[in-house]
Amino acid sequence: MNRSILLIEDDVNINEQIVLFLHKSGFSIDFYFTAENGLLAAQNRNYDLILLDVMVPVMGGWELCRRLREHNNTPLIFITALDRPEEVVRGLSLGADDYLVKPFDMNVLLARINANLRRSPLGEDETYRFGEDEITIDRPAHIVTIRGDVVDFTPREFSLLTTMAAYAGRVIPTDELLAQAWGEGYRDTPENIKPYIHYLRKKIEEDPTNPRWINTVRGVGYRFGT
Repeated sequence: MNRSILLIEDDVNINEQIVLFLHKSGFSIDFYFTAENGLLAAQNRNYDLILLDVMVPVMGGWELCRRLREHNNTPLIFITALDRPEEVVRGLSLGADDYLVKPFDMNVLLARINANLRRSPLGEDETYRFGEDEITIDRPAHIVTIRGDVVDFTPREFSLLTTMAAYAGRVIPTDELLAQAWGEGYRDTPENIKPYIHYLRKKIEEDPTNPRWINTVRGVGYRFGT
């Protein structure tokens, strides 16, 4: 269930920092140091999001973005040291979804990634299975089975649970989780989520005081899955 990212960045240090950080946040990442290799990867695999450096060799990020947009609508974020307004406009005009200027904080990068992924389909018709069918979430039927038993969830609990399941394995910040599960109006009310996390743990965890499935990442948000 991990979402996949294609990273095209020729600076070895930046590349390594991004890969390590996003792996820890639960993403699957392929990374390349040239535009040509990145283009081949994008043609051979369907990624959930692309991170692209403008100055990447050999054809460059501008040209690579143009070519990608001929047949590919994957969310794309430019990551670059070019910060002049005309360069930002050029990147967005070529079809990029976002533009992030170096140096940037990794948590800002994560927030931008999450914001762009929210615009991508979450799989409303999917059924999620975790463990050896320890947890099964039939999203279209609104049925949740926990260790063989059907368990009832309120609509708000179900929405929160399925949103976390859709991003299983990676950390989703609290404000992003609230906005995705319940709507933008809840983004700035993080205190609202705590009782519902408590309710969910009571229903799905064998030991709610030592959760296996719903994990709190202090100061950031939550991660669903081991």
